[in-house]
Amino acid sequence: MNREELAGQLMTATNGERTALLKKNPSLASVDLAYSLKSFFDDAKNSDPARARSAAAALAALADFTNDTEIAAITSWTTGVAALLIEGQAERAIEMLDEAAARFTEINQPLKAAATQVSKLHALALLGRYDLALQCGLKARNIFIAHNDTLAAGKIEHNLGSLYFRRDSYQQAEQFYRSARSRFETAGDESQLALIDTNIATALIFQHRFREAAQLYEQALLRAEAADLKVTQAVIECDMGCLALFQGRYNEALDFLERSRRRYAALGMTHESAIAEQELADAYLELNLAPEAAEIYSRITPRFAKLGMRAEQARALASHGRAALLLGRFNEARALLAQASALYAAEGNTVGEATVAFAEAQLYRAEGNPSAASAAERAEAAFAQAGTWGRALMARWLRGEVARAQRRHMEAQALFDSTLRDAEMHALPQIAQRCYTSTGMLAADSGDNERAEVSFKRAVETIEDLRALLPSDEFRTAFVSDKLTAYDEMVRLCLAEARTADALGYVERARSRALVDMLGGAVTVHPKPRDEFEAELLARLEELREELNWFYSRINRPPESDAQPTPASVAALYGAVREREGKVLEIMRQLQQRGGGPLARVEPLDMAKLQGDLGSDSALVEYFSLDGEILAFVVTEKTVEVVRDLAREEQIAASLDRLRFQINSMRYGAERMSDYIDELALRARRHLSALYDLLLRRIEDRLGSRRLVVVPYRALHYVPFHALYDGAAYVVERREVSYAPSASVLSHCLAKESPSIERALLVGVADAQAPRVRDEVIALKGLFKDSTALLDREATLEALRERAAAADVLHLACHGQFRSDNPLFSSLRLADGWLTVRDAYRLELNCGLVVLSACETGMSAVAPGDELIGLARGFFSAGAPSLLLTLWTVDDEATAELMAIFYSRLLEGKGAASALRHAQLEMLKRRAHPFFWSPFILLGRW
Repeated sequence: MNREELAGQLMTATNGERTALLKKNPSLASVDLAYSLKSFFDDAKNSDPARARSAAAALAALADFTNDTEIAAITSWTTGVAALLIEGQAERAIEMLDEAAARFTEINQPLKAAATQVSKLHALALLGRYDLALQCGLKARNIFIAHNDTLAAGKIEHNLGSLYFRRDSYQQAEQFYRSARSRFETAGDESQLALIDTNIATALIFQHRFREAAQLYEQALLRAEAADLKVTQAVIECDMGCLALFQGRYNEALDFLERSRRRYAALGMTHESAIAEQELADAYLELNLAPEAAEIYSRITPRFAKLGMRAEQARALASHGRAALLLGRFNEARALLAQASALYAAEGNTVGEATVAFAEAQLYRAEGNPSAASAAERAEAAFAQAGTWGRALMARWLRGEVARAQRRHMEAQALFDSTLRDAEMHALPQIAQRCYTSTGMLAADSGDNERAEVSFKRAVETIEDLRALLPSDEFRTAFVSDKLTAYDEMVRLCLAEARTADALGYVERARSRALVDMLGGAVTVHPKPRDEFEAELLARLEELREELNWFYSRINRPPESDAQPTPASVAALYGAVREREGKVLEIMRQLQQRGGGPLARVEPLDMAKLQGDLGSDSALVEYFSLDGEILAFVVTEKTVEVVRDLAREEQIAASLDRLRFQINSMRYGAERMSDYIDELALRARRHLSALYDLLLRRIEDRLGSRRLVVVPYRALHYVPFHALYDGAAYVVERREVSYAPSASVLSHCLAKESPSIERALLVGVADAQAPRVRDEVIALKGLFKDSTALLDREATLEALRERAAAADVLHLACHGQFRSDNPLFSSLRLADGWLTVRDAYRLELNCGLVVLSACETGMSAVAPGDELIGLARGFFSAGAPSLLLTLWTVDDEATAELMAIFYSRLLEGKGAASALRHAQLEMLKRRAHPFFWSPFILLGRW
C-alpha cells in the first residue's frame, strides 16, 4: 500500500479502523501522509464538506498515533479551517489556528505559521474583531511577499478585502480583491479565481456597477461548475440572487436564492444556510411578505448570536425591525432596531448604523414624528459616502415624502426628480416606481392633473413590469399590496374628466390580478418535482397533510366522554396546527420560487369584449371605493356609467354587521326559533332593506330587466345582493343575480367551453352538523343519467382527484370551514381529511359547474388588490368556470331541498343563474327567512 492509498482508506474508515490501519503501516504514518490528507481536505472543502470532514478526522487520528509536532500543527490548521468554513465556529477556528501557528513557529517554519493566519483573519472578521484582523492579515502578507509565496499572499489579500467589505468599505474591498485576483491568475488557481471573481462582483454591486458584476458572476459560476465546487456555486448563486433583487428581477432573485439555500442544506452547512435564508428573507421583505420574512429573521438571529457572527446578527435584527414596522408592531420594531444599532456601533460599521437610521426614519414617518427627515438625511449621507446608491436613493425618496407631507412642494419635487434620475441611471425600477407615484401625488396636490396622469401611468407600467417577473400568485398578491395608490389616483383622474371606461380599466388592472394571472396561465399552480430535492419536499407536504388531518380531527371531533378538553390541551392542538400550516406554506414557496425565464404578462381587460359577452340581457355592476366613498360602475352592452356617492364604507360595514347578527341567530337550530321565525325574518328584511338603499336603489333603474352580475369590493363580498329588499320584494324576485371577483375573471370564465350537463360526480360526507348529506347525494344521483356517488368512506381526496376531470358537474356536500386566520387552509371535510384551497389548486377540472354544498364555502379573506383568498380561488384556479357557494352556515334540510330543485331546473336546460333563482324562489315560498335560501351564490359564468 502506498501513501495515497492509505490516505484514502483512512478517510473512509471509522476511528477504530483508522488506528488499526496506522498500526499495520507505521512506515507510512509520516508528515507526507499528513500533507496528503490536508490536500484531500483542501480539495474537498469547497465542493464536498462531508469528505473534507473525513480528511480532518483522519488527520486527527494520525496526530494521535504519531505524536509528531509538525503533524500536530497540520492537524490543528486543518481543524481550524474546518471549524470556520464548514461548521461556522469562529472562536474554535481561532483557537486551533493559533495552536497551529505556535507549533509551526516551534519547529522554525515561519511561512507555514503565517499561512494559518489566512483563515484566522476571516474568523476574526466574523467576530467583529476588525483591528486585530487587519493587523494579523497585513503581518502575514508581508511574510508571504518576503518568501515569494504568491498564492498565500493572494489568499490573505482576499480575506483583507472581505474584512473591508464587512465594514461596508466597498472601494477598499475591491482594491484588495483585485490585487488578490492578479496573484491567483499568476498561480493559475481556478478555484481561487472563481471565489475572488465572486467577491469582486459583490463589491461592484454595492457600487452599483451592475453590468461588470453580472459578467464576473457568470464567469465565476462557469469556473465553479467546471471544477465541481459546490460550496462556491452556492456562494455565487446567493450573490447572483442579491444582484437580481437589487435590479427588480424578482423571478431570477428568488430562483438563485432558493438554489443557494438548497445547496447549502444538502451540504450540511447550517451557518451558510442561515446566511442564504437571510438573503431570501430580505427578498420576501421587499415583496411585502413581512410575516414570512419576520419568521425567518427570528429563526436565524439566535444562530448568528450563538456563532458570534455579530455583523450577520446585526443585519438580521435590523431587517426584522423593518418587518415589524411593516406589520404595524412599532414597539417591537423600535426594540429590534436598538439592538441592531448597538451591535453595528460595536462593529464600527457606519453603513450598518445608517441602515438602522433609515428604518427609524420610516418608523418616525409612520408615527408622524418630525424627526423622520433628519434621520433619513443622516442615513442618505452615510450610504452615499459608502457608494451604496440603492439605499441612499431610498433615503432620499423618503426625505421627499416627508417634505410632501409637510407641503414643502418645491423641496419635495427636487428630491423626487434627483432620486428618479439616479434610479433610472442605476437601473433601479423599484425605486423609480416610488418616485413616479410620489411625483404624481405632488402634481395632483398642485392641481396639475396632466402631469399627475403621466407620472401615475409610468408608475402603473413599472409596477406591472416588475410584477410580471414574480413566479406565483402569493408573491404577486403581496407585491402589489403597497402599490395601489397609483391605480386609485388614475381612477380619480379619469372620473374627474368623465372618462368612465378608462377609470374602470384601472380598477380592473388592480383587482384580483393574481387570480387573473393564474386563470390566464401566467403562473403555475401545480408544482411538479424537477429534482430529488423537490421530490422530497412534495413527500414532506404529504406527511404534513396527514399530520394536519389528524390534528384537525382532534379539534373538530366531539368529546369522547363527559370530560371537556382543557384550555391547555386545546391551545396545544392549535399550536401544532399553526406550526405545520406554516411549514406547508414555506414548502410551497420553496417549490414556487424556483422560476424559469421571464414570466408571462396577462393583458388588461378588453372592455369591448366584455360588453359583447354581456349582450343585451346582462349588466355588470362593479363596486369600488375612493377615500371611503362607495361608487359603482354600471356596464351594459352599450354604455359604461358610474354612480357616485352611494355610501361610506363604514356605513356598509355597520349594516352588514347587523345583518350578520340576525343571520347568525339562526345557525344554532332553526327549529328552536320556529315560534319567532316571522319576527326574525322581519328583522333580517329590515337590514337587507338598509343595504338595498345604500347599494342598489339608485342603480336598479338603469338595469331594466337585465340579469345582474355583481363585482363586489372589500366587505361587499359578504353582501347577498340577490336578497337585498326594496321594501316590497327581494332583488331575486325581479332578476337573476350572479357574482364575480372581477370583470377580468368573469371574462375568463365566459371564454371557457360550456360542456353538456350529463356526467355528475357527487361527493358526500355526513357528520353531526350535516346528517342529511347522504339523502341529498342519493336524491341527486337519481336525477342524472350518468353519475358517480362517493359517499362517506369512499369520499377520499385521491378518489376525488381520479374522477374529477371526467365530470361535467362536481357536487361536494360535506362540512366546510372558512379560516379567517389562515384562509388558504379553508377546507371541506372529506373521508380521509380536509381538502384545502391548495388541494383544490391541484384538481384538474373540465366541468361546467362546481357546487360546494356546505357552510361558508363562499367566504374569502379579501387581500389588498381585492384578491379573494378562499375555496373559490382554489376551484377557479383548477378550471371551474362556475361555482355555487354559500356565504354563511346553511340549514341541512333546506339545502337538500334547494339542491334538488336547482338540479332539476339545470337538467331542463336552464343556465346555472336561472336554475338557482328558480330554486331560491321556490324555497322563499316554503321558508320565508333569508337564512334558508339566500346564502347560496353563483360565481363566474351564469
